[in-house]
Amino acid sequence: MESATREAASEEPEEEAPPAAADKPARRRLRRGLLLVALLVLCAVGYGLVLQRFDISEVPIEAQFGAPIDEAGLVLSLLPVAIDSTQETMQIRISVTPPPSPSGPRAAIATRDLTLRLHRDTFVEHIPIRAQQPLPELTRNFDLNDGSIRFYPVDRFSASVHLSVVEKGPGGSERALPLHVKMWEGILGFTVHGEQAAPIDPRDLNLSFSVRRTGAVKFFSITIYAAMVVLTLCALSIGSLVFIGFRKIEATLVGAMGAMVFALPALRNALPGAPPLGIRADVLVFFWAEIGAVVALSLFIAAWVRRGSRP
Repeated sequence: MESATREAASEEPEEEAPPAAADKPARRRLRRGLLLVALLVLCAVGYGLVLQRFDISEVPIEAQFGAPIDEAGLVLSLLPVAIDSTQETMQIRISVTPPPSPSGPRAAIATRDLTLRLHRDTFVEHIPIRAQQPLPELTRNFDLNDGSIRFYPVDRFSASVHLSVVEKGPGGSERALPLHVKMWEGILGFTVHGEQAAPIDPRDLNLSFSVRRTGAVKFFSITIYAAMVVLTLCALSIGSLVFIGFRKIEATLVGAMGAMVFALPALRNALPGAPPLGIRADVLVFFWAEIGAVVALSLFIAAWVRRGSRP
């Protein structure tokens, strides 16, 4: 009798799990998938906005200033060769070139006595150009104003120069000649944008330079600092959750967190332009990020000392 009862009980179908309980993991995976898609879309939109804001594809051009080149008594070519944002100086190579000739290239030799006046900062420099002598080429330093390296990577500066050329006449008289200037508006890591201001004498030339970092440098530097923030938040999350007891201690995370402590200075040293330590971005991001990574590692080690497995 008892065996028949056991056989009857064994033949009864097992109770199935409630549909809601079976669908719960699927719904959780669906929510996570939708969240991942939304995050990727948000990152793509943000990346597009950043590209539009910083103009990473900007290409330097050769700007033209002053009188038309076929009417100029002298043609100058300005080429920025070095910018030291720490010392706030810009080095420009100034080349005197002959005006173009319809018959073909002309020799780089002066045909008359001229004087090029270069007014920069607080002094005026007179550069003689002698007839039948090679046209001069010189390099001068210009002070960068209205800016500071502390605002890296969005720092910007300005500079100015006043140019004029005169021809020596009989009896020591001078006659101003129209001037044409060609300027290359790019240098490694910087964009040098020139603008012409109205001078007192229309044959003179007033140029102002706006110096700023390229969009690629700005974008990369901001990305590096954002990576510092993300790494620090990850380290603090791991250290805090393990210290409180919400997550178990995994010894493999010690190496990862220790690597974060040394990865942050490496990221800081990878910034283009090698800005000096102590700029405003360091105060806002790098310093506290390094401290946060060390604190997170300390929390993890403290939890391991207190609750780690014994031998």
